[in-house]
Amino acid sequence: MSSNWQRVPEDPDPRQDLGYDIEDLTVVESPTESHVVFLPAAESHLDDEAFIIADADAVCTPDR
Repeated sequence: MSSNWQRVPEDPDPRQDLGYDIEDLTVVESPTESHVVFLPAAESHLDDEAFIIADADAVCTPDR
């Protein structure tokens, strides 16, 4: 295992420990509700690779 990963806590803080920036997301359910698409809320951050498609069963939301 890389020494960098050995220094990361078991439950790392995304911003402080991993250097991630928190991004507001727009959530869109597919018409069949079998998939959920996550897009950056800021249109200026949207590009060809700035999205996530997930199986709806893998996503926990307050209304499910």
